[in-house]
Amino acid sequence: MFSKRQNGTILFIFITLGLFIYAPLNAQLRLGNVRGEINFREGPGNNFKVLHTINKSNLLVILPGEALNGYIEAFDIETSSRGYVYESLIRVTDTLKFSKQNFFEKAAEMTAETTAGNVEIELINSTAHTLFVWINKFSYDISPYEKKVLVMDDVDITYFSSAPGLFPVFGREVLRKGKIYVWKFSQ
Repeated sequence: MFSKRQNGTILFIFITLGLFIYAPLNAQLRLGNVRGEINFREGPGNNFKVLHTINKSNLLVILPGEALNGYIEAFDIETSSRGYVYESLIRVTDTLKFSKQNFFEKAAEMTAETTAGNVEIELINSTAHTLFVWINKFSYDISPYEKKVLVMDDVDITYFSSAPGLFPVFGREVLRKGKIYVWKFSQ
């Protein structure tokens, strides 16, 4: 068979290939709609509150992640709300292609460097609407006129954002460690 060293090399290759194959698929945002009329729930299961009912005309952004109890997390563009839908009732129509964007601006202050060497992102909602932001598998609701500071170890940032009255924004940016970035949302 193989020596311990060869086994280790083979295992490393499989893990590396798995990360390259799995990560992009798991981080993809997909577009879809439902096959009929279904409940849009607060959590992943029948025991969670029904937020509203959606039908074929609602465009959904299916957020990356594993299904829980058969439910997946989605963002309803029509109502600008996040919730859960039963996965088998979703028809995926497209995948959002993350092209490189430039929505994040470097902070202008002299102190625009973090002390820990992480990436710091200041999300500033200058609108009268609650803003939904998804960054690297994490979802945030940012209240009107709120500022939220995220500290991240990642430099490769994949994101989606939407709010009532705002056109959904999605993309990918590579940021530099130790820097502070600002993403300001306005109408």
